[in-house]
Amino acid sequence: MFFILLIIGLIIAIIVLTVRYLYVQAHILSSREFRKAAERQSFSAKAKSHEITCDYCGYVINTAKEKRCPNCGAVYGNDKELKSRFDVNEAAVEEKADAAAKDAVLRAHEKALESLRYIKIAIIALACVFVLTVIYAVVFYSVSSHYSHKYRGNEELQDNSYTEYTLLDSPEVTIFDEGGVTLTVMKIYADNDNGKYDRESRKFRIAFSLVNSREEAIRLSLKCNGVNGRSRSRDSFYIAGYFKAGADVLFYENIYGEWYDSVDEIVIGKRTLSVEDADNIFESNEMETFRLNDNGYTVITDDADAGSVIFENDVIRIRSREKENRDRGYDIWIDNLSDHDFYIDTSDFKINGTVPGSSYILYDSGLPAHYTLHHDSVHCPGEEFENRAADAKVEISFSFSDPTDPANDFSTGYISLN
Repeated sequence: MFFILLIIGLIIAIIVLTVRYLYVQAHILSSREFRKAAERQSFSAKAKSHEITCDYCGYVINTAKEKRCPNCGAVYGNDKELKSRFDVNEAAVEEKADAAAKDAVLRAHEKALESLRYIKIAIIALACVFVLTVIYAVVFYSVSSHYSHKYRGNEELQDNSYTEYTLLDSPEVTIFDEGGVTLTVMKIYADNDNGKYDRESRKFRIAFSLVNSREEAIRLSLKCNGVNGRSRSRDSFYIAGYFKAGADVLFYENIYGEWYDSVDEIVIGKRTLSVEDADNIFESNEMETFRLNDNGYTVITDDADAGSVIFENDVIRIRSREKENRDRGYDIWIDNLSDHDFYIDTSDFKINGTVPGSSYILYDSGLPAHYTLHHDSVHCPGEEFENRAADAKVEISFSFSDPTDPANDFSTGYISLN
């Protein structure tokens, strides 16, 4: 932004200086007429009196009013007094006029040279700023492509003043080991106070150890698709970060989930490992389940019968319930009854057969085998949806894809959420 303002300022300065230079140049040309003005001034200086005496009768003639002597009628054109009065020294006038004109031209030329000098300085400055802008852009792009991200390093457990984490478990379970990069779940913490006021919003914090044995920086990303038998479209954790070559760091990720007694099982879905500024060296969409301790866990079942079943087959059961605050749409539960893992996508709503401009739906949400996915805000903005009639037909289509066997893929088609 600074460079842009500077360039604009220099361009304006160049325009102003150019206008001034052209004005001075025009003044130099007009000063060449100075000699004529000097001649007129010299003539006027000698013609201050208009009265002469007639050579024939001695009568006083006013030459400004009379063309000849009013007394005798003689013409005074050859009058000696008149000639002497208007006997202009041509040499003196020429010298005076030339000197004045030369001085005027010299001063105007000096002003023109001064304006031209400033124009050159402004143009050079503009060129320098432009070159610096290009250099800055190149360097910034180069640096941003390599260093705009922050390499993750050792992080603090207590990263703010309003949470206080308690250690729940130290499982030390490796959840990624590919391409010379190892990621291990070291410890699990919970913020117990956070869950006292909202049973569905307890916060967990997982400590991860990452070891990068490669000689180059890497980027690692992993997506958690479920915890303890439950999936939530928004409340799983997502690991993503750049790590230096040879990194051996401890960092943390939060889980915002249901009210678990502990985090005993996690399912990791999409995993990507890449060398910085290069293609992926490992990529997988398959889901892997990791047990973090031997205690087992209780699957949350207090909403197992919530809502009305709007679709069911041998693989999937979908339940829906309209929220009391109708503009927030619907709660959706999807029970995976099979041994297959799925990724779920949904199409846009249809409200009485019409597709709205936008909607908040499921996109690439993971649903592991025998897990239940809960999405608590399926809706779309706008009066058409918020003010829909009680009997309005609201439909949505669900697509299920198996990351390991496409033969298991299917779609529900549009089904009513009512």
